[in-house]
Amino acid sequence: MERYLIPGVVHACDLIRMLAKHDKGMTSQQIEIALALPRTTVFRLLRTLCAQQMIEKREKKYFCGADLMNIGLQIINSDRMHQIAIPHIQRLALKTGHTAHLAVPHHGTALIVEVFDSPHPLKVASRPGMRALMHCSSTGKVFLAFLYYDNLDLMFESKELEKLTSKTISDIPSLRKELQGVMALGYAVDDQEYNMDVRCVAAPVRDNRGVVVAAVGITAPATSFSKSQIPAMAAQVKEAACAIYKDTYQLAAEQRIKVG
Repeated sequence: MERYLIPGVVHACDLIRMLAKHDKGMTSQQIEIALALPRTTVFRLLRTLCAQQMIEKREKKYFCGADLMNIGLQIINSDRMHQIAIPHIQRLALKTGHTAHLAVPHHGTALIVEVFDSPHPLKVASRPGMRALMHCSSTGKVFLAFLYYDNLDLMFESKELEKLTSKTISDIPSLRKELQGVMALGYAVDDQEYNMDVRCVAAPVRDNRGVVVAAVGITAPATSFSKSQIPAMAAQVKEAACAIYKDTYQLAAEQRIKVG
């Protein structure tokens, strides 16, 4: 049976398992020594796994990546977080008067998984199943800032930052500056960058380990969501994201008690 194994895949699995045990990360040299592999082999493995977002590089160390964590989360928790988020997303739409949505990172895009429409006749929103470009959507910027910031060059090395409107950020240096603001404020804004006359705000949703696994946001026409309202709306979005985290953490704690 073992003669059918692909060495490269075996090495990749070994590497991932090893990183999963080192929450402080490992350098490429440490990985070479631990796996007893040539430097060129380790370089190709790291490059490939980073490109597939199975692992990520932060400064000089490598860690398990967001996609790998999301896969594990999906297997272990199914759609638990999604179900927990639904009432909070609905409440956010009612409180703000704007359409609210939940998104998760998916193969380099922000995948919309839940939408609650604005209670007002004037509605602007994506539908569940839509994949939004990361560099110009509020949910996408959340993921770029909190999950992929150290791998921006790798993520966009083979594709341009598509300019959808006159306000779309279309170069990496400007995007980095924008994402630094996202990390400082704790929320991201799409100010008519994806669609003209549409504004969006999103905040990160963390799981019980503190890892960003989703983003919650609101979308509205610029005529009913002025620029001056962004801080107040962002506060409500962050409050909803925090409530989802608290419920997720509490449920995880209750399950640990039951298992114990």
